[in-house]
Amino acid sequence: MSASLEEVKAIIVALEFDDQARLLEFLLLRLAMTTMPSTPVEADAAAAWQEFRRVGERLAAMSNGQSVTQAVSGMRRP
Repeated sequence: MSASLEEVKAIIVALEFDDQARLLEFLLLRLAMTTMPSTPVEADAAAAWQEFRRVGERLAAMSNGQSVTQAVSGMRRP
């Protein structure tokens, strides 16, 4: 069976709220399972990207309107 995106949207809108919540839970679990790293190397890469994003968010919070390059340069100089 094949359905268009519009048909799927119409079906979802027709569902009761509880069924929509269960569908969302199901889809989120499926997405999480498909995006989980399958090898140790992928797990290490995922952890590295997560740390990269955390550091980037921290730099952005500390930048006071500066670009990331300016913030990093400022951190390197006394």
